[in-house]
Amino acid sequence: MATPSFTISLLAEPGGVLRVCLAGEFDMSVGDALTGTLVEAAHRPGISRVIVDLAHTRLIDSHAIAGLVSGYEAATRAGRGFTVVNGRGLVQKVLDITGLSEVLCAPPPGH
Repeated sequence: MATPSFTISLLAEPGGVLRVCLAGEFDMSVGDALTGTLVEAAHRPGISRVIVDLAHTRLIDSHAIAGLVSGYEAATRAGRGFTVVNGRGLVQKVLDITGLSEVLCAPPPGH
């Protein structure tokens, strides 16, 4: 049995923040799971902001990008914040090349 190449963890933080921690590799095989998790997080009761933490993410492809965009759109429609943090190396480069770092990686308002 193969070990999954990714994990998605949810951590509720003070102030209505839900931190979604992504670890491992996010490609087409997990795009739907990522999209579903981020859209659900954006609609979770009591949440005002979703923070997607990429500190332990080694790879994202176009399917992961689509998941991030879906999560952002769902949060925006729900009147909630959505920010991507801690992208490093190749992961941050993908966000930069696609232009999404300017939208998704912006600091939260007031910071």
